[in-house]
Amino acid sequence: MPNPAFNSRKPSSVHALPIFVSLFFSAIPHSALKIPPPLPILPLPSASQLQWQLSSMALFLHFGPNTFTDSEWGTGHASPSVFNPTLLNASQWVHVAKEAGFSRVILTAKHHDGFCLWLSEYTDYSVKASPWRNGKGDVVAELAAGAKEAGIALGLYLSPWDRHESCYGKTLEYNEFYIGQMTELLTRYGDIKEVWLDGAKGEGEKDMEYYFDAWFSLIHQLQPDAVIFSDAGPDTRWIGDEAGVAGSTCWSLFNRSNAVIGGTNPQYSQGGDPHGHDWVPAECDVSIRPGWFWHASQVPKSALELLDIYYKSAGRNCLLLLNVPPNSSGLISDEDIQALQEFKELRRSIFSNNLAEKGLLTASSIRGGNDNYQFSPYNVFEESIYTYWAPEEDQRDWVLYLDLQESVSFNVLQVQEPIHMGQRIIKFHLEILSGGRWKNVISGTTVGYKRLLQFPTVQSQYLKLVIDMSRADPLISYMGLHMDRFSILSHASNTTSQIYVNGSQVLRQVPNKHSQTARV
Repeated sequence: MPNPAFNSRKPSSVHALPIFVSLFFSAIPHSALKIPPPLPILPLPSASQLQWQLSSMALFLHFGPNTFTDSEWGTGHASPSVFNPTLLNASQWVHVAKEAGFSRVILTAKHHDGFCLWLSEYTDYSVKASPWRNGKGDVVAELAAGAKEAGIALGLYLSPWDRHESCYGKTLEYNEFYIGQMTELLTRYGDIKEVWLDGAKGEGEKDMEYYFDAWFSLIHQLQPDAVIFSDAGPDTRWIGDEAGVAGSTCWSLFNRSNAVIGGTNPQYSQGGDPHGHDWVPAECDVSIRPGWFWHASQVPKSALELLDIYYKSAGRNCLLLLNVPPNSSGLISDEDIQALQEFKELRRSIFSNNLAEKGLLTASSIRGGNDNYQFSPYNVFEESIYTYWAPEEDQRDWVLYLDLQESVSFNVLQVQEPIHMGQRIIKFHLEILSGGRWKNVISGTTVGYKRLLQFPTVQSQYLKLVIDMSRADPLISYMGLHMDRFSILSHASNTTSQIYVNGSQVLRQVPNKHSQTARV
C-alpha cells in the first residue's frame, strides 16, 4: 500500500528524507526483488538475425527470362523481348505468401543471366528493353509496394555471376558494376530485410574475384536491418543442399573463418559448430517444383511433401525458404496456391493445439526457488522466447515433469530455446510413464529456436523432458505435444526395436540415470 507521505501536499523536511527512504526500502520484503536472468552464453544473435529467425518461413520468387524460355540457367543472350508477363500482379504474390503463413518474400532481382527486373542505369539488359509495361515497368518496385502494404518483409537476390555483362571477369570493373547495382536496389525501394547472394557459377566460366567484404559493408551501411545470406554468412548461411533438409544436429553457432563462399563443406554447413565463435543460423532453400523457375510441364510438391520438409528445416532450428515461381503470365499458379493452402491447413491442424498446455508442471529446480514465477516451468506454455523456464544454478539434473491429468495420445514433440540468451542444449530426451516405469520415447540433439521431433504414436498421462547435456544451464521457452494424423509415421505402432526418424533416435526403453519407478 502506498505510504501516505507520498500523497501529502505539505513540504517535508529535507533532513527527514534519508530516514524515510531508508524505512521505506527496508519495508520491502526480500521476496519482492526480482532475480536477475542467467548470463547469456556467447555467441548471440543480432537484432536483425533474431527477427529473421522468428519469421520461420520465407517465400522465394524466381522470375525472369528463364520463365519464358523454359530454362534454369539462362545464357545471358536471350532477347529482352521474351519477357512479357501480361498479367503480372506482385500483390498477388505477396497475398499468396501471407495467406500461406510466410512473413517475407525474396525476389531474384537479377539471376545468372544478368537480366534486371528493375530499371538499372548500369545496363540495358533489363525490363526497360522489354515490351512489358512498354519498357517502363519495375518488378522490384511493384513487389516492394505490395509487400509494404501487406506488412511482409522484402528480400532481394542479386546474382554475383553475370553471364551477360561484358565486364564480368575483369575484377575491379565488375566489382564496381556490382556495387553500383546493389546500391540501386538498396536505396530505391524502402526497407530491405534480406540480401541473398551465392557462389553459383558454371564450370569453365570466367575467373572472377568478388570483393565480398566490401559488398557486405556496403549492404550493412545502406540497410542496417538487413541480414545477408551466403554460403558463409555473415548473417545467415546456406544449409548445404537444395532439398530443404537440415542436419538432425543443427547449431546456429558457426566459424565464418572455416567457410568460403562457393566452397564450404556441406556437412559443416548442415550441422554448424558447437564451438563456433559466430552466430550464423542456417537457411534451407528448396523449390515447390522440380525446377527453380516455372515450367509448364512441372507440377508442385504435395502438401504432405511440404510438411515433411517443414519438419526437417523449420523443425531443425532453420528458416525454410520455399521457392514458388510465378508463371509466364506473371501470377503464381493455381496448383501451387492449392498446395500452399493445404500445407497451411496441415500445420494448423497439427500445431494449433498444444496437448500439454492444460497439464500440471513441476521442475527439478527453479531459478530463485520454487516460488519464483519469473522462471516458472509454466512459462513453457507461453508462445514467446522472452519467457522461459530456468533451473537453479549448479544442478545435476534438468527435468520438466508433466501430468496431463488424463491419458493423451501424441506423436510430435516441440521444444524451443530463448535464443536471445544463446543456444545451449546439446542433448535431450522425452520419457513417458508406462506400466509403472519410465520409458524413453525419443532422443534429440540441438534445439535452438525450434525443434520438432516425430515418433510413433504413444499414449500416457505422465511424462518428463530431460536435458542430458547443455553448454550452460538449459533454458526452455516452449514445450508442445501434438498429434500429426497425416504423416505416414503417425500410423506406425510402437516396437521394441530402435527406430530412426528425421535423424533422431526413437527408443522403446533405455536405462539411464533418470529411468526409475514413477515418482510424480
